[in-house]
Parts: sequence; C-alpha cells; structure tokens
Amino acid sequence: MIQLFATDYGCTFQSDQDRCFYLHFQGREMAMSVCSLIAFKKKVDSIDLVKLLTDESDYSDVALLSTCQREAIFLLSIREIIDLKELLSGTLVMLELNSILHQQLNCGIS
Repeated sequence: MIQLFATDYGCTFQSDQDRCFYLHFQGREMAMSVCSLIAFKKKVDSIDLVKLLTDESDYSDVALLSTCQREAIFLLSIREIIDLKELLSGTLVMLELNSILHQQLNCGIS
C-alpha cells in the first residue's frame, strides 16, 4: 500500500492490489472505492462549520456523519471535521498530482 496523505488524526492509503483506498481515522480503517471516497469528501465538505461554531445548543460542537454505504458512523468534533476535510482534500490532490505525473511521463515516452 502507498500512503497518499496524512494528518494529525488520520491517513489514507492506496492499494493497487485491492483496487481501493483505505481511510484510517478515529482508530478505524475503511476500504473505499474512488467513487465512495469522492462522495464521502462531498459529505464532509457539506458540513457547515460556521453554523456549528455559532449554534448555541448543547450539541453544537459535534456532527454525526456516515460513510456512503453506512459501513461506519463518525461522531466528529469541530477539530476532527477540519482535520478530516484536510485529509480528504489532500488525498484527492495527491491523486490528481499522480495522474498528471503519469500523463506527462507517458507523453514523454511515446
């Protein structure tokens, strides 16, 4: 497995052998397809941090989030949400960067 990106709370790996990505977060490991990874990132990005920070209710500083197929449910603090956003964004940037590098290398060979 190749580590793609890491933060204080988690990291992501790519497994060419299993043809999936692994997300390590809150002490759990989840296998995801690229579609599931992108969909999960969209769910995480849709969490309104300003609303969480300005809400004065007792449960305002946490968010409940499930993966797309509901294999895992997370109860996230604001700090963990920020970290998960950074982790998923960094992962997708690394995937795009790898794709660009492979395209450039293949163009140079042919």
